[in-house]
Order: sequence, then C-alpha cells, then structure tokens
Amino acid sequence: MTIFQQIGKDKFHLTGFIFMFLSLIVFWMLLTVPALQNDSGLFIINYLLAVSFFFIVLFSGRLKKGRDGLHLFVQFLVLFLISAYSLNREMVAFESSVTWLSCLLVLVCINYLAFAFWKQAPVWLLYIMHALLGIGFILFLYLACYLLPLYAVSGVAAFALGISLHTFVPLLFCIYTIVILRKTSAGQKLYQACFFAGIAATVMVTTAFVVRWSHVVHRLNTSYNRGIAEDNDGLPAFVGVAAAVPHGWVAEKVLQSGLVYNVPKGEWGDFLWQMPTRNFGEERKHDPLVMTAALFAGTPTLLDDERIKILEAVYDSRHKAQQRLWSGKHLATDNIHTAVRVWPQLHMAYTEKLITVTNNTQGSSRNNEEEAIYTFHLPEGSVVSALSLWIKGMEEKGIVTTKEKADSAYNTIVGYERRDPSVVHWQEGNTVSVRVFPVAAGKSRVFKLGITSPLKKQGDSLVYENIYFDGPGADEAEEEIKMDFATRPTKLYTEASLQPGNNLSFRHTGNYDPAWKIQFKDEGLASDVFSFQGVSYSLAPYTPHETAVDIQAAYLDINSSWTKAEFEKVFDAVRFKTVYVYDHELIRLTETNKEALFESLSQLQFSIFPLYAIHDAPGAVLISKSSSVSPNLHDLDNSAFMEETKNYLRKNTRIKLFNIGAELSPYLKSLKEFRAFDYEQGTAEQLKQRMAHNQFAASIEDDHTVVIDNAGLVIKAAKQTLSSTAPDHLMRLFTYNHLMQNAGARLFTDTLFNAGLTEEAARAGIVTPVSSLVVLETQQDYDRFNIKQSINSLKNATLRSKGAVPEPHEWVLIFIAVGVVLFVKYPAVRTKFRWS
Repeated sequence: MTIFQQIGKDKFHLTGFIFMFLSLIVFWMLLTVPALQNDSGLFIINYLLAVSFFFIVLFSGRLKKGRDGLHLFVQFLVLFLISAYSLNREMVAFESSVTWLSCLLVLVCINYLAFAFWKQAPVWLLYIMHALLGIGFILFLYLACYLLPLYAVSGVAAFALGISLHTFVPLLFCIYTIVILRKTSAGQKLYQACFFAGIAATVMVTTAFVVRWSHVVHRLNTSYNRGIAEDNDGLPAFVGVAAAVPHGWVAEKVLQSGLVYNVPKGEWGDFLWQMPTRNFGEERKHDPLVMTAALFAGTPTLLDDERIKILEAVYDSRHKAQQRLWSGKHLATDNIHTAVRVWPQLHMAYTEKLITVTNNTQGSSRNNEEEAIYTFHLPEGSVVSALSLWIKGMEEKGIVTTKEKADSAYNTIVGYERRDPSVVHWQEGNTVSVRVFPVAAGKSRVFKLGITSPLKKQGDSLVYENIYFDGPGADEAEEEIKMDFATRPTKLYTEASLQPGNNLSFRHTGNYDPAWKIQFKDEGLASDVFSFQGVSYSLAPYTPHETAVDIQAAYLDINSSWTKAEFEKVFDAVRFKTVYVYDHELIRLTETNKEALFESLSQLQFSIFPLYAIHDAPGAVLISKSSSVSPNLHDLDNSAFMEETKNYLRKNTRIKLFNIGAELSPYLKSLKEFRAFDYEQGTAEQLKQRMAHNQFAASIEDDHTVVIDNAGLVIKAAKQTLSSTAPDHLMRLFTYNHLMQNAGARLFTDTLFNAGLTEEAARAGIVTPVSSLVVLETQQDYDRFNIKQSINSLKNATLRSKGAVPEPHEWVLIFIAVGVVLFVKYPAVRTKFRWS
C-alpha cells in the first residue's frame, strides 16, 4: 500500500492533512498580505482548525489505546504549533525566528508527520528520520525551557478558551518524541543510536558556538577594559575594540545581542528572557544559539551606544543606527525610476532617483504613520543638487538652507506637528541621508533625489556607477532605467540589461538591481564652459603634477587589508628611507622586527593612523591600504586624538599619502575630501619609482582651481562671462569641491559652519557639510523657520539643465531682440508704435 493510498484509506488522517494545508494558507496570508498584517484576532482561524481537529479525533475514539491514534495526535500538535506561531504575531513570546530556525522547524515537523508511515520506509531513511527526531527533541526541549516561566500563568488561564495552552506545545512535542521513539525503535538499537546521535550532533554544534561566543566576548571585554585603563592614543575606547574584534558572523551577533537578538536576563523576573530595548533599525530576532550562548557565556560589558558605533564602523550598519523620530517597520520601497543624463565629453552625469515608498499597514490611525529614512551611496566627488517631495499630488521642490535650520524645521514638524516635510543631509563617506514623513497606513509617498556626479576614469575608459541606497526593503521593487547620452559612447560595456533606445538612449525595466555600472571609451574632454553671475567655469584634463621632493621617512599604515607580499614589496621600495609603523607609539621598522610587527598589526580590522605622529611632513610619505571599514571623523569628535589631529592640520600641513589599495577607509576618505593630503594611488612598483626619483604629486588646487582626481578632471573658475555650452552641473561640481577645500581648513580650526560657506552652497543649490535641502508643506512653514530661496542662485538641478540663468545685461539684449522681431514681423506693432 502506497503512502497516498494509506492516507486516503484513513479519513481522519486525510482530514488532518487538509486542516494543516488550510492552516498554513491562513498563516502564510497573515505573513504576506499587507491588508491582514495589522489585523488582530485572525489567529483564531488557525486555533479553531487545531481545536476542531482535536475534538474530531477525540470523539471518534481514535486516541484510545490500541486505536493507532499516535500519528493523529502528532498532526494535532503540528496544527497547534502553527496556531501558536500565529498567536505569537499578536501576543509576542518569541521575536521573529531567524531563517535557520524557521527552516529547522519545518523540517522536524515534516519528520514527525512522516513517522505515520515508518513501517513502509526503507532502513536507511529510518536512520535519518531518527537522527532528525533527536534534533527535534533538543529543539523543542529548548523552546519548552524558554516558555517555562509562563507555565503557571498559562495553566491558570487555560480555562478561558484554552488559548494559553499554546504555551505547552513544545513540552508536548518533547513528551511525544519519546513515545514515538519507544514505538519505532523497540528491539532496534541502531534506531536509538541514530536518535542519540542527532542529540549529540545538536549539542556539539551548540557547544562549538558557545565556545566561539565566549572567545569573542572575552576579547571584546579585554580590549574595552584595556582601552579604558590605558590612554589608547586618545581615541574613544570603542575604537580599539572595533579594530581588535574578530570579523565574522559570530562577532556581529555578539555585538547585536540585546539590540537585535533577545538575550537572557541576569535574574529571574517576569520572564526568563530579555527583549531588546534599543531600536537598531533592524527587525528583532530570536536565535536559540544566541540565547544559549548568552546564557552560558554572557554578553559584552560595552554600553549599547558603544556597540552601535562598533557595528557602524565594522559591519556597515550606519544606516540601521540612524536616530529616527517614528517607526519605519512596515515600509517598503515599491518602485524606483532612475533617469540619467551623461555628458561623456565632460566626464560628468546627472542622476534622478524617483522613489515610491509604501506603508503596508492598514487603518487610518495617525499612530500608523511612519517615517522613511534612506541612505544613498554616491560615487566619489558626487553632490546632491535636487530634492522634491510630492504633497497632495503636486511636486514641491527643495530649498537649500543651513543644516541647523533644516534639522530644526524637520524635527519640529515631524516630532510634534506630524505634517509633510522631507530633508536631505550630507554625511561622511560619500553618503547622504533622506527623510520623508509621513507615510500613512496603506498609502505611498513619492520623492525625488538629484545627484551630480563625475564619471570615474579607469585607464582610457569612463565608468558610470549606479547610485544605490539602504532603506525600506526593495526586494520586490520594480525599477525603470532611462539613460541618455549627450554624445554617442563607443566601446560600451554594461552590467545592466540596458537595451538601446532611439538615438543616444538606453532603457531597462525589471527588478531593482543596486549594483550595476556602465563603461565606455574616454574620447577626451571638450572645451565647454558654463557662466553664471560673471564667473565662467571650464574643464581641463588632470594629470598628477609631479614635483621634486626629498623623502627621508616612510610611515606604513598596516592593517588586515595588507598581504604579506604587499608588505615585503613596500618595505623593499622604501628600505633606504627611515621606515616607521605605529603600534601605540612610533616604532622604527627594521629587518629584525618587521616580521613580528607585521604579524601583530595585520590582525587589526582597520587602522587609525595618528597624522600628528608624522614628523617633518614635507620630507615624509604615509603609505596606506585599507578597506571600507573604520570609524569616520564624526565618531572621533571630542576625543583627545581628534583635537591633536586638528592642532596638527591647523598648520596647513598636507601629508603625502600613497594608497596601494583600490579604496580608502572612511577615516582617510573624509580627510582626503577635506584636502588633508597630497594624494597618489598606485602599485608598490610605482611607489618604488617615486622613491627612486624623489618625486610626488603636489596639489595644484587654489581658490580658482579644484581637482577631481578619480575623474581626471580640473575645473577652473575665472571672472569672465562667456557663452554657456556646458550644463550648470559644472558649477555645482566646482562649488562642492571648492567648499570642501575651504571647509577642511575650517574643520581643523572648529569654524566649519560660517555664513560664507553656506551662501556659496546655496548659490550652487547643493548639499554640503554646512547646507541641506528641505521641503516643507506650506510657505508659512518656510517663513516660520526663516528658510528662504536664494534669489541669485541655481535652483534644483534637472535633466534638461543646459545652461545658465541669463545675466541682467543678457536679459536686456533678449528683450531688445524680441522687440525687434515683433516690430519687423507684425505690422500692428509698428502701427501702434507710430501712433504712440
């Protein structure tokens, strides 16, 4: 008899499977259908299916001894387990299960149901089934212990509809696991051995995880205590911990314990387990491995804020750690419309991202309004030049103002008045944050962000990199890409499925893909200019300006990004110089100690090299390689390290930085953007040539010249008015880099925020460290916060941006020309003129 024939022959067995199918459909709908996710009481459908099946079987007499009712009771337990997790959505005992736990629960439940057919199963399959039975026993034993503090309350409350009996489902699974084992393994010791092997494997895996957890916690606590007890080079204590923490998924879970993962309390209270108390911008999770490890090995002694800073620095969690005024739990990104205009002959592009974000909760309560927060990752040298928010169906464009005014307006309106603002702020590391409020329940909001970017130069090619974001989930989002070129690209290569459109355009529609780029040949720079208010902006190709230098000392900034081979090549390139590394103090590198020092320093996840330790900066070079991991400058604010760094850079001392890697850490990237370095990037062989010929690239920037080295661009400003042939993005790029050049000097003297820099940013209509773009609902809101649109300035950038707003004398010429045309072409105008 086949399994299907056996099920069909037993009507109660068939009923159980039908009820499970219906219960799973209901549970799936509760999880995935937005209209049902916020409704209370729908779990009762799962509950009624479980209870109904129990009483059907009970009254049939099949649960009596000798009536073969064990497999029917197992079906009831599975139904009751589904009902328990359905109830858990409204009365939370467990946070959301991690993926492996959800998969394991499904697997062991299938295994329990399969034991109804154990007599027909081959021996090899029974071995596997009994091993899974052992794993299931440990899993449900854990869940039963987790719910132990609720047993007394649940037992008393069981008389009220029996809903509290859900608490005992894991315990019942444990009991009936033993019943199944006794029935199926009678006289079969190998089956029992497989069962205990499953238990042993589970215990071994858990023990290994606990041991690894204990090691990480010990290392974190040791590094933290050392950082507090010692000077730690004037850095905050968390920096030393972040650099020393072993990178990996276990360490990340340790740092997230109590923030994302619920962990045991130190004492018995209302519940045995402690729920996370700090909103980290990530869904709360329940992981039995984390719970068990935290119970036996403890958690780090670091404060929550310090752990968040470590997660920001090491695990790219800055977006998750952003402070928010309102929840964004139920938000999702529904649609992205990407429109790009590329000027290959100018090495620049303008991108507009039109984003639709939806609140998947239902109901009209204002308590269901949520705040959307996005972090956009921009190519190096890019600047935000437009922001729009759709209010009552109309596009409202942003106004550039000071960061303080934008913050004040947004926080007041969102925090207390709960109306319609949006704001975009500059952030370190080539990122910006965008906030939109409110996104009402069941509704969508639309906003648009415009970014002016230089094209990355790679050899004889130019590369456009997609601007991606962190924010409300975009897994199911659709994206439409429209890319237009000002001139026809050649030797084009793209990672996106862009299809040629008419003439100079490309199109794509499909699922959102954050990581794509398009590459084409660099045909050289055009001599186009852009003029505005008596100043003309022009382009020139950039080649490093090599000057003669007398390098006497080399400082190696070593961390885990370095390979042993790279270290040997770099040491060989500078062996005739005085070579230093920094390990809480400057240490001269020699043939004798270099192996031990490299072994020690290469264990660090990142390095924060103290620039003030470099003596005689004109005769020194800092050689670095790093990854995207490190604190940024803002994380080091108010530390003795940062104050000493500012004092050093306050003397306008530019450090020669040679980067042998493909990228810079956030720490070095920010310092580079603030013009702290004379910068070169290359290989160890190129470094050796520079040292042999005593040459290094010197800065050619001044008050009228900026360099965008990654784009191979020099932009110059001259006091003259020429006919504009380039888009206004040329002025925006110049202004951003010119402002960063000036802001660097002010940052190091603690005078970053001044009216002159803000006016310069407003004139170009861009977001910078001192300026933000804000959209408010009414003109009265702008007046209340004294936010005004600058009159003599560029407005929000557009895809059609081709030239300057005419100068006053140009307007006069335009009016005269129009008048002449009218006078010549229309007789009525001449007659009226003669009559008057």
